Amino acid sequence: MTTQIDDAELMLKIEEIVSNYKGDITYLNEAVGIVVVGRFVGWEHQRLVSSRACWSFAIKLFGDPKSESLMPRRGRYAYKSRALALADAVGGFWDIVKGKKQAIPLRERKMMV
Repeated sequence: MTTQIDDAELMLKIEEIVSNYKGDITYLNEAVGIVVVGRFVGWEHQRLVSSRACWSFAIKLFGDPKSESLMPRRGRYAYKSRALALADAVGGFWDIVKGKKQAIPLRERKMMV
């Protein structure tokens, strides 16, 4: 079992990323947001609601965000995620992520309750 890095360590990692970043700030904002919010809702939620391009960029900056060192699989507020509730109801989390199952409309997927 991997231990999640603490907030201070995460902030140091984000500062390192920001200090070395060159490019469109929008992408940086989205990638950092995936990880920061993901610490509360989990990487499964973030994977369901983030675009493939944004998720790939977060991986490029942080390494694998699915790593328990950055965020849990399901965080303490995962219960608020419509995406996870719908994914659990229809099954096949990875099929949904890969687009093999289109059972969850994007608008519904992005809602928190």
